[in-house]
Amino acid sequence: MDYTVLYIILFWLITMTAVTLLSVRVVRKYPVYGFILLTAFYVTYLLSSQVIATRISVYDFGTWFGYSLVLAAPTAAIIYPFISQVLDMINEVYGKKRAVAAITAALLTQVLYVLFIAMAVKIPAAPFYELNEAWLSIFGLSVGIVFASWVSFLVCSLLDTYMFSYIKNKLRPRELAFKGDTFLNPYIWIRSLLTDVISLAVDSVLFVFIAFYIIGGMPFDVVAGLIIGQLIVKVLIGAVDTPWFVLYKKMIQDADYSGEMKQTE
Repeated sequence: MDYTVLYIILFWLITMTAVTLLSVRVVRKYPVYGFILLTAFYVTYLLSSQVIATRISVYDFGTWFGYSLVLAAPTAAIIYPFISQVLDMINEVYGKKRAVAAITAALLTQVLYVLFIAMAVKIPAAPFYELNEAWLSIFGLSVGIVFASWVSFLVCSLLDTYMFSYIKNKLRPRELAFKGDTFLNPYIWIRSLLTDVISLAVDSVLFVFIAFYIIGGMPFDVVAGLIIGQLIVKVLIGAVDTPWFVLYKKMIQDADYSGEMKQTE
C-alpha cells in the first residue's frame, strides 16, 4: 500500500475530529454562531473541492487476495464527504430550512468564485510572469468544472437535505424509544449513513459525467472508470465518517440541547 494513502487517512481523521469537537462546543454555547460556523465549514469545503477538482489522483490501497486495488478519481473525492457530513450536522440541529439556507449561501459563493476567476483570466499577465500558461490551463478548466459541480451540488445537496429530514421524522418515535446509549442508537446511524451514501453516489455520476465527458470531452470508457473510482472513494469515506456525525449528535443530546432542536424542526 502507498503510505501516502495512510498519511491522507490520518490527516482526514484528525481534521474530522477537530471539526466535530469545535462544532459541538460552539453550537452548545452559542447556537446562532454555531449555525454560522457550520455554514462557514460548508462553504470552505465546497470551495476547496472546486479548486482541486480539476486534478485526477491515483489512490493505491494495496493488494488484496492477489488483486491490486488502485483507483483513479478527482482529488476532490476525499473532501466532498465532509460537505455532506456538515450539511447533516446543520440539518440535525437547525432543521431543514436552515440547511437549505446554507445550500443557497454556498451556491452564491460558487457563482462569485466563477465570476472572479473569469475576470482574472481576462486580465493580461505581466510579461515576466512565467507561469501564466500553467495558471490558465488550471483555472480556465476550473470554470467548466465548477459549472458542472453546480448541477451535481444542487441535486445532491437538496436530495441529502430532504431525504435526511424525511428519514428523521419517520423514524423519530423509534429513535426516542431507544433506551441505550445515543452512540449505539441505530436510527441515528441509519439516517446519516443512508443519506450520505445515496447523495454521494448520485453526485459521483452527475459530476464526472458532466465535467469530464460533456465539458472535458474525455472518452466514455475513461469517464466510466473515473465514475467507478469516485463512487468507491466517496461512498467509502461517506460511510466511514458516519461515527463523527453520531458523536456530534450524542454530545449535543447529552448537553440537553433538545429545546433548540425542537424549535428549529
